[in-house]
Amino acid sequence: MTRRDDGGDAPTLLRLPSALVERFVAVRELPHQGREADVLLVRDAEGDEFVAKVYRSGVRVAPGVWERLRGLDTGHVARLIETGFSDGRDYEVSEYLPRGSLEGLTGAGTAVPPAVLTSVVSQLTEAVAQLHGAGIVHGDLKPSNVLLRRREPLELALADFGVSKSLDATSRFTRRVFGTLAYSAPEYVFGAEVSGSQDWWSVGVIVRQLATGRAPFDGLSEQAVRHHLATRPVDLSDVPDERVRLLCAGLLVRDPERRWGAAEVRGWLRGDTPEVPEDRPFPGAVPPGAAGRRPLEFNGVRHTEKAALARALAADWETAARRFFALMGDPEDPGQGWRQLRGWLAQFEDPEHDRLEELADLVDVHLPGGDAPDVKMLRLLHWLDPTMPPVYRGGRMLPEDLLSLAERASATRDDDGRRAARALVDELYTHDLLATLAAFGAGADRLAGVDQRWRDLNARWDGLRRSAALPPRIREELGAADIRVEALAIAVAPEWARALRQRVESSAASVRGGTGWFDALLADGGDPVRHLAAARVLPTAAAEARRLEELRRAHRAAEAVHRREWTEAEERRRSGSREAVLRALGGVALLAVLPFGVPLVLGALIGDEEFLPRFVPAATVTFGIPLVCELLLAARLGEAYHPRWSLQSRLAGLRRRLPGRQGALAVQLRSMRKRTIACGGGCLLYLALATVTWLIVTLRVWSPIPLLVAAGYGTWSWVRYRDWRAAHQSQRTQMLGER
Repeated sequence: MTRRDDGGDAPTLLRLPSALVERFVAVRELPHQGREADVLLVRDAEGDEFVAKVYRSGVRVAPGVWERLRGLDTGHVARLIETGFSDGRDYEVSEYLPRGSLEGLTGAGTAVPPAVLTSVVSQLTEAVAQLHGAGIVHGDLKPSNVLLRRREPLELALADFGVSKSLDATSRFTRRVFGTLAYSAPEYVFGAEVSGSQDWWSVGVIVRQLATGRAPFDGLSEQAVRHHLATRPVDLSDVPDERVRLLCAGLLVRDPERRWGAAEVRGWLRGDTPEVPEDRPFPGAVPPGAAGRRPLEFNGVRHTEKAALARALAADWETAARRFFALMGDPEDPGQGWRQLRGWLAQFEDPEHDRLEELADLVDVHLPGGDAPDVKMLRLLHWLDPTMPPVYRGGRMLPEDLLSLAERASATRDDDGRRAARALVDELYTHDLLATLAAFGAGADRLAGVDQRWRDLNARWDGLRRSAALPPRIREELGAADIRVEALAIAVAPEWARALRQRVESSAASVRGGTGWFDALLADGGDPVRHLAAARVLPTAAAEARRLEELRRAHRAAEAVHRREWTEAEERRRSGSREAVLRALGGVALLAVLPFGVPLVLGALIGDEEFLPRFVPAATVTFGIPLVCELLLAARLGEAYHPRWSLQSRLAGLRRRLPGRQGALAVQLRSMRKRTIACGGGCLLYLALATVTWLIVTLRVWSPIPLLVAAGYGTWSWVRYRDWRAAHQSQRTQMLGER
């Protein structure tokens, strides 16, 4: 939005269009900002400065003007660097001439020297003649648009071609004056055909200002200027120089057919005295207060009043839209219906009638634009009679009518009536027509609130269907749907939202608790947008809930089977405790037979009386604690004790696991079996244990060795129990899914 699009006065610079923003930087706003565009000084990456003109939304440069300007080879026109259309706006980039404009040569009540004035007239004549030779009418000549390329000697360049037109166009000027009205010719103000005479009038006004030092029509209102142009000639009595007064008189003839042009001005510059025709209003001008208007015939009735025509058009909407707007043609060749309507509307473009700016917008922008014929009809009716009830496509559009429309569009039966109603709802939303309808009379002001609520609901819908809280497949499903019809009903009637909530909650009762995302969708019980989304995805949620319930049942059945299998396995494990204890006794006995047996036999043979009292306590500590640890481990592990965790299996494993050196020995002694080598190693281990025990007892060397052996065995037993418990828990988790 430009600074002037919303009527504000914010000093913030206009944001450049996206086509320019990467290559140029806005430096500052330039003076003489126009109503049709914002003008900025911009700088490129090399530091060169240019002028960027960004036109208002809806203002389009006439086709062909830019192309013809590029073809001009003259220093009297500011060089055009780049043109285009970006972000919904025309823009142009031209050379920057920092030395000011003709405005800087004029002061309050001070005329320019005759030599300067002659130079200005000469250069303006050549510049305007070159423009017209290229087929361009400038349309907005004034001192601020005549730039100074050089001051000494004076060299001028024309700029600002935003409202320029092509000379070969058969369209009319309208009374939408973007530039300064004081420099505009009467035919431009009152809607004559395009011609170069408009520019020569502007040259005459500029010359008069340079000769007197005063701006034309200074202090007069717009309506007063229009009235002056339509009723009487421009006063030249204050122009002091007789030759300059002659020039102004020839250029300021109100009839464009008789006004001076390039030939007469060049003759004046040579010293000739061309004839000045009698000044009189041009034929198309309608003086204020003129009696009678040309009627516009529609359906056999001739209309001269706006309100009567509005009622007739609304009563036969389809015929009116087809006649005036379906075949409008183009500016060079307008359709008959549009030409008749445009000519009839032109009769209201005089100072006696208000809403002239609205009419200019209507005729220049909205009606020739790209809107659908029905949209153009609505805009026309609003200008003709804004007090009439809001009507669109022949039907009244008050809030109660919108509710009926939404109900027809949401009917369960898919027929032509439902499809037509949905299309009408989409049209109202897409073209933002409720805002226009709200400006009508007869209660239409209520539509403003409806429109605001309607758009808020649709905006929230767009946000919801992009929410990351919903699964991607649900976002995709919601992305293919819209809620314009239902949202319109909710915006008109809040009770419609309550009924929707009841229907959704009743239908979703069986689905609640089935899927987390659907429950979250209904968590905000007061949001109709979420209810609409829930209604859209309810079949999907129901199918997913059924699938998840089937999976849960299958999981519970499998879990029951696994739990039964686990219970049976635990019972078998615990039932094997007796056998495990016996295996533990056997393992400990196998471990202790030599360390106990050999010392006892030797002690008996020696006959030492103190042997047994010393041997039995040491042997009890050394082998009693391992016996207790092994029995406890076997009782706890049950059937799982043997073969993985039992002492017997570990002793038996000695003959199955050969250390590296025994393995190397086995390779060298290929004739000997590994089992034989392992058994030999086990016997040597037993003999070593027995010898150590015998030495401790017989030599009466008491040491903490039995305690260390017992502590080591107890630690080893705890490690085996811990490892079994971890493996047992892992097996349980794998089977039952428990932790």
